[in-house]
Amino acid sequence: MAIGRGLLQRLASPDPRRRPDLVEAVLVNLTSILNTHEGDGFTCPDMGCDFVDLLSRWPTSESDVLRAVRESIARYETRLSNVQVRRLEDNSTKIELEITGQLKDPEYSRERVKLRTELSRSGQVNVK
Repeated sequence: MAIGRGLLQRLASPDPRRRPDLVEAVLVNLTSILNTHEGDGFTCPDMGCDFVDLLSRWPTSESDVLRAVRESIARYETRLSNVQVRRLEDNSTKIELEITGQLKDPEYSRERVKLRTELSRSGQVNVK
């Protein structure tokens, strides 16, 4: 399995010398993964997570939310390893998480990815 670019990146830029930034590609994919509701994945019906249900039970569901994010990334963003998810803060409108991981691509082997993610109470995910 190729670790570098996803299918859409390869289609948009077939010239192998024009490799898009891997971190940006991972960010785009994570946004897509985390904003897909369970059962709504076009090519992967089991992709996604029902954050609305989990967030309705917050804060008792905190460990379930963190596990769901970590498992979704492990399954659908295979360019990352050693993924960790932790809560930064939460308030009445959003929950802020930090996602860190190591890029598997040898060209980026020393680079860690660190993202901030906001989960709105409505289930919308914003990856930064």
